[in-house]
Amino acid sequence: MYACGAKVYGYGFAAGLQPDPVLWIDEWADAYQRIPADTGAAEPGKYLTERTPYARAVMRALSPEHPCKRVVVMGASQMLKTQTFLNWMGGCIHMAPANILAMMPSLPLAKRLSSRVAKTIEAVPVLRERVARPRSRDARNTLDTKDFTGGQLIITTAGSAANLAEIAARYLYGDEIDRWERNVGDEGDPVEIFEARASTFAHNAKFYYTSSPTVEGASKIKDLHDQGTQCVPYVPCPHCGHSQVLHFEQLKWNASHTAVHFICADCGAAIEEHHKATMLPAIEFRATAEGDGETESFWISALYMPLGWLSWLSIMRQYDKALVALKNGNPEPMQVFYNTRLAKVWDHAQERTRGAELKARAEDYALRTIPTGVLVLTAAVDTQVNRLELLIKGWGIGLESWTIDHQVIMGDPAEASTWDMLDERLQAEFVHPSGQRMKIAAVGVDSGGAHTQDVYQFCRQRRWRHVLAIKGESKRGRPVLAQRPSKVDVSWRGHTEKNGCELWMIGTDTAKDWIYNRFKLPSGPGAQHFSVDLPDEYYDQLTAERKLVRYVKGRPVTEWVKPRSERNEVLDLTVYNLAMAHYLQLHRYQVADWEKLQMKYAQTGLFDSPAVAAAAPPAAVTATTPAQPAGVSVSKPAGRRVSRSGYLGRR
Repeated sequence: MYACGAKVYGYGFAAGLQPDPVLWIDEWADAYQRIPADTGAAEPGKYLTERTPYARAVMRALSPEHPCKRVVVMGASQMLKTQTFLNWMGGCIHMAPANILAMMPSLPLAKRLSSRVAKTIEAVPVLRERVARPRSRDARNTLDTKDFTGGQLIITTAGSAANLAEIAARYLYGDEIDRWERNVGDEGDPVEIFEARASTFAHNAKFYYTSSPTVEGASKIKDLHDQGTQCVPYVPCPHCGHSQVLHFEQLKWNASHTAVHFICADCGAAIEEHHKATMLPAIEFRATAEGDGETESFWISALYMPLGWLSWLSIMRQYDKALVALKNGNPEPMQVFYNTRLAKVWDHAQERTRGAELKARAEDYALRTIPTGVLVLTAAVDTQVNRLELLIKGWGIGLESWTIDHQVIMGDPAEASTWDMLDERLQAEFVHPSGQRMKIAAVGVDSGGAHTQDVYQFCRQRRWRHVLAIKGESKRGRPVLAQRPSKVDVSWRGHTEKNGCELWMIGTDTAKDWIYNRFKLPSGPGAQHFSVDLPDEYYDQLTAERKLVRYVKGRPVTEWVKPRSERNEVLDLTVYNLAMAHYLQLHRYQVADWEKLQMKYAQTGLFDSPAVAAAAPPAAVTATTPAQPAGVSVSKPAGRRVSRSGYLGRR
């Protein structure tokens, strides 16, 4: 009538004394795994490792008995990554149960994986009897949580630090990690946070990372792959038996351009695609590096897909289409081809401007001198832990620009003396070739980082000089400069101070697109000029970032990324200067506006008055902005950025 507690305890105690089974994951999959028909899989039914023999080595490394701690697969799309995880998950639940944490780059992908997991559990009897049955109002089997005997499976996203830190797990799976956030909640590298979840299982934890790579220098899966054994797949030639890696460069069209074959690197014979039926069963992964002693890493391209999947002919056709797009100035299809078919990083060599190219165009003018075409000066300040970096740009007709000066002010931004040095340099005067004096018309100071309040204090006291607190916003479609600022000074009653400090948001992605697209212009509107006095590091920082293309729901989404080993302060400062040009409305100037500025800085005689009457600003604007820089107030819209010192008086 009643369960015997002693028997239940005895069964559990005896099960705990049993060592982990020695069955390899690929053997478990061949014996138990089923691919449900309702998942939409092309080949449902009993799982057979021999169908994708290249997955065997990966599953062996994932087995609990294998000594490695980390398994990394940098592979083409739709090859082996997710199904291998399902096999590994099933084997662990059945043979060596413990908590499993699976991380996906987005919520839709997490839901999709959860659905596949649920259907797999239902299709495999040994899993169905160990996993809690889904019931209404039962938290043991939900969309993101599956309770089973001996542990839990948690499926969530990598976009939140809380998701990465809320559970301890022995088995960790990170899918498409190159699409994860690079700094989750400002807490650092998500992979390091992720692996910290297995700290209490250090002796037998297992991590599985998969992804197709992205951009050179910014690919996390490439970094993890390179710290491992870097195993590559060798297959024998059906004609001479020579073992070789299937490199895309050896795929060739036939004479009629209707079929594709592979050229053997040894005998030169043509290997047809049907030969893969005998080549793939003999596949062998060979390590090409010693690694760190705990990471087994694998690389595999779409050329190894079995018969009936993506063909060599389809791969070549996709490449030819991407090549045409690349020649027409669109590199995105070629990046997608490299990442998802060849499983290689894309280095943007065809589209990215190298620093050396810009340096070769450097012009013979000294820093802190004003070339003839400069009509307006702006400045930008980047705040670092131990210094301030200053970049002054000169702007001419059509936003043609010149680098006037680049300085590094060493000192702690928490100290007033550092800001005093900056203020002194911002008030410097420059001499135009016409003999007229020029001052900086607007300054943007980066408020991000650890010295936000110091930046606010500096800008609050200098609003009348158009010294602005700014902050970058890396989102597509944002304008270079927001239409209006946000108030950041709040009284003790929760009300914003009318004349308090303001924060201007900058659309950094839009600004970088504008800057990079005009690197190729040698002169004229939008062209960028550089002094011969600038060091090599200036150009390297200016061209440090690369545009990454990834697909979300079938649509291309681009974002700018910086390789971890490179600095990009100069690029940030250039973006901020462009934002200051927009603040001054220079991007809206018409021919008449530029002509007025040209008249202001036209060559004058020895006894001429220092100002040209035709260039005098409107009286209404001059009355409210007595310190307006010369030449800038011509098209200054009255009432938009006018401030008084009443706020400072109350302080």
